[in-house]
Amino acid sequence: MPGAVEPPSGHGRQVRPCAFGAGTRYPTGPFFLASSFGAPPLPANPISAVDPDGLLEFSVVFTDRSLNHMSAAFQAVMRDISATLRKVYGAHSVAVVPGGGTYGMESVARQFATGKRVAVLRNGWFSYRWTQIFETGGIPAAASVLQARRTEAAATAPWAPAPIEEVEAHIHSEKPDLVFAPHVETASGILLPDDYLRRVAAAVHAVGGLFVLDCIASGTLWVNMQALGIDVLITAPQKGWSGTPGAGLVLLGENARAKLTETKTTSFALDLAKWLQIMEAYEGGSHAYHATMPTDGLRRLRDLMIETERAGFEKLRERQIELGSGVRKLLAERGLPSVAAPGFAAPCVVVSYTEHADMVQRFAKAGAQVAAGVPLMCGEPADYRAFRIGLFGLDKLADVGGTLARLEKALTQALG
Repeated sequence: MPGAVEPPSGHGRQVRPCAFGAGTRYPTGPFFLASSFGAPPLPANPISAVDPDGLLEFSVVFTDRSLNHMSAAFQAVMRDISATLRKVYGAHSVAVVPGGGTYGMESVARQFATGKRVAVLRNGWFSYRWTQIFETGGIPAAASVLQARRTEAAATAPWAPAPIEEVEAHIHSEKPDLVFAPHVETASGILLPDDYLRRVAAAVHAVGGLFVLDCIASGTLWVNMQALGIDVLITAPQKGWSGTPGAGLVLLGENARAKLTETKTTSFALDLAKWLQIMEAYEGGSHAYHATMPTDGLRRLRDLMIETERAGFEKLRERQIELGSGVRKLLAERGLPSVAAPGFAAPCVVVSYTEHADMVQRFAKAGAQVAAGVPLMCGEPADYRAFRIGLFGLDKLADVGGTLARLEKALTQALG
């Protein structure tokens, strides 16, 4: 099969076909099951499963069992990641920050927000994270917060983001240098629609600021930075891209890229300007080093980006919406009201009220992993209780009907 990587004979490495039938096959076992410790012998060329066309590994960084950051193969990986992110999000520049999405967030904060005035649109715990980053690092000169709020006083009333008119007035009055917002808030399932984002961007730009959007939990709701006026976008491999966590992906618009030259970070490891230089070296056909990168995880991300493109970016966006709508309908029919208000309900993260404190355990007994509710940090009552369902990944979107059926079965068992 084209694109398949076969294991050395006798090593028992299992593969499975791509859910979308693109011809890709993925290893489900370790790269090597062989060793000198009572297992079958290694193949004559032990690097063959990692980098068949690469150099013999005698660098001071890696072993034969991981991809070298200097290799031609990894250079191609980085170029492919950059090209895909630019195309999908309309980005001008791309940086890969090792660690995870939060590392990407902090790299942006330390690069752009040091000594600046900032505003945060807080729709739950994971946009409260901006406040945690700011306060821990003593980063901005001043920070203001516009919180989501309940649409009425009822205990299970849905939540909506701060009214856009209030946000615009606040930006006009306070003139922040940066505004930070979550596209999809993982704690509440609140989505900021495109028109809301456009109006925030216009208000920020009118006072000379930058708009930073966290898209880590956006699933396949791809955001076009140029169309919506986003200056900095942060995502990660493990949700919308179905990959392995290990890096924050920071995308810059043209204006943010220009302003970057006027900034100075307060972090060595999270130096966004340096990580941008690293990517630009790869884009130029070379390589560079700042700190060790998760090379194997990034190659996996690149391969999944290829699979995602073959499936169709627009098709996946449509299926994300279809799946989310189906799940929200299912939960509503079972008497589990949405935490996110109509018009702001994300199709990739669904958060519902529940009276059961053991909802996660109930789902686990039914064979399904969901997530417990977390504080919104938006003035919710002490008895706030919810659970969260994530609808991420190519496999769920490849079979929307099957995904809904499996979740419905687990939900039925969980509710008894």
